Amino acid sequence: MQDIEYIGRIINTDYLQTGENALTMVEAADRGNKMPEQRIVVENSSQFIEGMKLYCFNTPMATPLFPFFNQNIDDPNKAPEGLLKFCDYILLVQHKKGLFVFLLEMKRGTTEGADDQLEASKVFFEYVLKSAERIKKENDCDDFSSEKISFRRIVLQDNHSNKRTTKPKEIRNMTAKDLNGIIKHRCSNTFRPIHYCR
Repeated sequence: MQDIEYIGRIINTDYLQTGENALTMVEAADRGNKMPEQRIVVENSSQFIEGMKLYCFNTPMATPLFPFFNQNIDDPNKAPEGLLKFCDYILLVQHKKGLFVFLLEMKRGTTEGADDQLEASKVFFEYVLKSAERIKKENDCDDFSSEKISFRRIVLQDNHSNKRTTKPKEIRNMTAKDLNGIIKHRCSNTFRPIHYCR
């Protein structure tokens, strides 16, 4: 079983995007700040990508994302600041080299708060990987190793000018330290993860 399928059996499928918009990320319009809807399609432009799954966490659901955490926003039992932060999307990319986990936060205008959201999401996903390690033998996934999985924490900045979008050459010039840090990726309507799968 590929890593993407094993992890896909662990994450709640209520968050998995399916159908014709399975690989489309949307940030709703914000009329108060006069921000239009942002829509980005994840494109597979490589034969080296064997599969992708996109999970959406920026829509309200009946059950809170972290039901075991305090959800109060008012005193006297207000939840600690930052406890419930999370990124908008998690994209799993099964590359021939292994599984890449993309933690994606969509931002129009300022990127304030994105770093905290991405860091909180990484902590969550590290827990998912530890759980996968813990139960791999009883699920016939002995070959699974969380040490072979790579994270990419990316802020997707809305940009409508082709001159200012992030170019593949810029990504190729990134060092390992750059790739393991928080990356600002400027794009308008498409995102190709292949350039970060290294």
